[in-house]
Order: sequence, then C-alpha cells, then structure tokens
Amino acid sequence: MREVINTVRKRYGNLYSKVRKMNIPGGVKFPIGALEASFRWINESTVSPRLRVGKLDSIEFSYNAAEIRVAQTFLARLLTVEDFETKLIEVISVAYMKAMDGGIVSGSGDGQMLGILNDPRVAATGNVITMTAAQINNWSAWRKNFFAKLPLGYRDGEFIFPLATVDAYLETMADANNNPIFRQATGLEVNDGDARNPNGRFFGRDISLVEPDILPDFDTANSNEVIGIYWQPEEYAINENFGFTMRRYFDEETNEWVDKALVVVDGKVLNPNGIWLIKKA
Repeated sequence: MREVINTVRKRYGNLYSKVRKMNIPGGVKFPIGALEASFRWINESTVSPRLRVGKLDSIEFSYNAAEIRVAQTFLARLLTVEDFETKLIEVISVAYMKAMDGGIVSGSGDGQMLGILNDPRVAATGNVITMTAAQINNWSAWRKNFFAKLPLGYRDGEFIFPLATVDAYLETMADANNNPIFRQATGLEVNDGDARNPNGRFFGRDISLVEPDILPDFDTANSNEVIGIYWQPEEYAINENFGFTMRRYFDEETNEWVDKALVVVDGKVLNPNGIWLIKKA
C-alpha cells in the first residue's frame, strides 16, 4: 500500500542519452565548414596549389527557458503516503526526457530546441529515401535504396524507429515460403521484452526505439511523412545552462502545493550531412 502505482508506462530518453551534452554560455558560436585537402604529385618545376578554407557557417545556442509544474491539493497531501513525493523526481524526469526526445526530432526552434525534421540544413542535404510497405519489409530494398547511397564516412550511424514499425515490417521479413529471414538477412535484434532497454540493432547499427508521439509508425503515418531517421547521435548537441532549479510553494488561491522545476536548455544539429530521413511513400 506504500507504493504509488503509476499507470503511465511510456519510455523516453533513448535519444537524449546518446547526443552530445554541453554546458556553455548562450551566444557562443561554433564554426562549421567543409574542410578538405588534396594530394598532388610535384616535380622540380611545379608546386601544389594552396587550398584556401572558404567561409565557415556557425551554430549558436540560445537561452530557452522551460518549466515543469506538478500540483498536489492540500487535502491529498494530508491523505497520501509520503512515498508519493519519491515519485515526483520520476515524474519530472519522464516529462523532461519526453521534451528532449521530442525536441531532438521535431523541435520548432522558436523559443525551444531545433529538431532534425525542422532544420533547413537537414532538408538541404537531400538525404531522403522514400519506401513503400513492400520495400521497408524487404532486406534487398534496404541495401539498394539506402545503404548503396550511404557514404563511407557516415556508415557508423544509428537508426530511430517506433517499435510498431519494427514489429510490423522489419521483424516480418520472410522468404518465398514465408519463413522469417529478418535475423540472418539484416542482423535485426530487438529487446522488446525488456521495458528498461528495449532497443536493438539493424544491419549492424543500433536502433533507438521511440514512442509514437515522438515519431509515427509506418501504418499511422501519412504519405511523405518521416517514419524513421538515420543519424550520428554525437553530431546533435544539447546545451543545458544552470541545471534544474527546484522550488516548492503553496498556492493560497487553489489550496495546492506546487513543485516547479525550471531549466534553461537548447539543442541543435551540429553536422546535418550524416542524417537521412526515411519517409513513407
């Protein structure tokens, strides 16, 4: 009877746990550019040309404030066990992880993080593949449509999928006799029975599973909507300033105890070239 049963069992934080974390002042600009040199054979009468670095772009992190408030009525506070307060940290943590995963994928950049799907630099790369239900369920189509186009320098990335897409399409790959081939053809392994770490691997790359409110699954997505992402997690950065500031106060007007967590955070893609968007045809 001393345990508070929480009916919310969604899991977040699979993306947040992998991105780069920083704690620097807002307004600092990170130079970003394509740096490349060439090798040239020379003789006594020739020299190699000078390679000049062109104009560099930059990424700047802002001060975006956000808060989480949890209210508890005065009467409920008198009647509930003290163990309820131990759940407060869990509730706040889940809310923050949900906001971070959602921000990484689809943050608008307007007073909040700029997500992958709304970053114009990601769209400008043209790294998009569109797959039908038959193609996403076919290991050969993955090789031809996706991996054959993936540059060598970005082949060590990871996938982001909702579990329903993995269950319905990746784990149902079969041969002409309807024998399952997903494991031997793609190396697919998913720990879907492990609620704490349900992630897996696909073609030798890690899969970060997300809830459908972060990324829609194939069946519920609209045509041309992103249903999967291939990315380099370390090339997305979240900048957190000051950490969480916690405060508890009593609202005389509503007779509620309110616990408020305030944080200043921003997030952006550092290098968009290793991100590929997988869309439903």
